[in-house]
This record gives sequence, C-alpha cells and structure tokens, in this order.
Amino acid sequence: MMKLIFLGLLFLCSLSQFTKAQNRTTDTSATCIAFWNNKETKVYNITHSKEKTTDKGNSSGAATYEAHVKITDSSATGFIIEWVYKNFKTSGLTDNTVNSLNAIMEGLKVKYKTDDVGSFTELINWQEVRDFAFANYEKVYAKATQNSEFAAALNQVKAIFRSKENIEALLIREVQLLHSAYGVEYGKKGVATETELPNVTGGQPFPATISLKLDELNTAKNYCTVSINQTVDKGKAGPIMAAMLKKLAGSKPVDENEIKKEISGLEISDLNSFTYTLSTGWMKKVIYKRIANVGTGKVVEIYEITAQ
Repeated sequence: MMKLIFLGLLFLCSLSQFTKAQNRTTDTSATCIAFWNNKETKVYNITHSKEKTTDKGNSSGAATYEAHVKITDSSATGFIIEWVYKNFKTSGLTDNTVNSLNAIMEGLKVKYKTDDVGSFTELINWQEVRDFAFANYEKVYAKATQNSEFAAALNQVKAIFRSKENIEALLIREVQLLHSAYGVEYGKKGVATETELPNVTGGQPFPATISLKLDELNTAKNYCTVSINQTVDKGKAGPIMAAMLKKLAGSKPVDENEIKKEISGLEISDLNSFTYTLSTGWMKKVIYKRIANVGTGKVVEIYEITAQ
C-alpha cells in the first residue's frame, strides 16, 4: 500500500533505465532503487532468532543460514532473480515449526521477478518450491515418526506450501524483506500513513500506522540507511483482537475479564532498518524486529540479513 503513495514520482521509474545511473540524493532525501547488472551475484548471511516470554518461563533460539542470490535476467521492466537457501544451522530452538521449516528449506531454490526499481512482484517457480518442500518433508517426517509433536508441526508447515499466495506471503519472508524498501524516496522528516495488517483468522484486519524515514545518508561512503516501522493501533485493534481470541477459543467457555486482561497490554510492532549501497542499490544490511505482546506473553522475533 505504501508504494502506491510514492511510486507516482516519475523519476523513480525513468532512472532505472540507465545502467550508469545511481540513486538520487539531496541534502534531505534519497531514493532506494535497484541498479543491478545481469548475472551479478550476492551471498547474504541470515540469522533468524526468536525469544518467547510467558508466565511459564522463557525460551529462545536462533537459526543461521545463507542466501545465494543471482540476477538471471535484466530488462527495462525488471529483474528475474534466483535465490538458494544453504547451510542451515540451529541453536537452542525448541519451536518445532521453525525447526521443521529449516529442515525443509535446505537447498531450496526460489525464482522470482521484481519490477524495474527492485520491488518483489511474483514468485515464478512456486510449483517447484512446493514439490521440493514436499520431498524434503517426507524425508524429515520419516525420521520423526516417533515424535508426534514434531510430526504435527511438520504437517502445519506442509500446509504452507499448498498455494502460490501462501508461499509468497508466509514462506519466503527473507525474500520479501530484502525487497520491501525499494521503490520509495525517503526523507529526513519522515512520513507516516495509516495501513492495515491482515488477520490470520480471516476476521477484520488490524488498523496500523506505518512510517518511513531517512536515518543516515553518507554519499562520500556510498551508503544510505532508511527505516520502515509499523505499529498496530492499540485502541482500534483491541476489539478485533478480542473477537479473534473468542474465535480461537472455539467451543470452550470464554471469560470476558480474561480477554480484557489479555488485550490490555496489546503491542504489535515491526521495526525495519535497511542499509544499502547508493550506486548499485544492493542491500548491505537489513534488520527486521517484531515485538508482539498479548497478555502475559511476549515474543520478539528478529531477522538479520548481512551481505558477505
């Protein structure tokens, strides 16, 4: 939604037609546009960590892996990119869904399109992704038949791969994250606008505020850092969260006071920082941090993507 506001700037599209062009900067603003070359490659180190706090205790863990990225085609209308997941390692993770995702995604090859400024547009090989995931799923499941909890988690993961839309939205989060800052001009004053976050239960979406800002611009060293932060409107989201909790309760009795307690400290925010090279548009470092507080539970999830 935010790109619909900013992509009306005609120069954002026209600049990308010139191979020697680079991102436009002023004293108070900078664009984030891709100027990648065909057959160019990058390797990113990725760390995905999660920390949970509940009234029953704390848990934490992390997965580290690599993304091998290659521009396989470049044209005036955009890029085709190949992304391969490699070298998954985990430490301390007790989240079976995360662990099973790691096992399934080792060696996974993703092919997708972006527009001419570098924004993700479409997953090309979603059937191949699905079939590869199902094949790995069967291998992992064969080793986990004695662990019913792990097997159940694998079944949940397998459901993710059943449609192109789910794969794009839920599976390839790192791909979406890497490309989410492109196609925008950022200013030092910052811009805020209202948006909505999807409701996983299919109910009314959550009202939120999204802000975009230029945090650091260093033309001498050829880099720029921008931020995209998103926060759920607690006041407006409270009734929606209450309805969601009631729906999740199913046929179980619902304690209205308990639900009020659950949503009293409601906080859901996404903090995103992007540092990129001005001359090429390649990301140098991306940090995503989600903070979710509901009742006595708190989850902090972090992705760090760093270019080698």
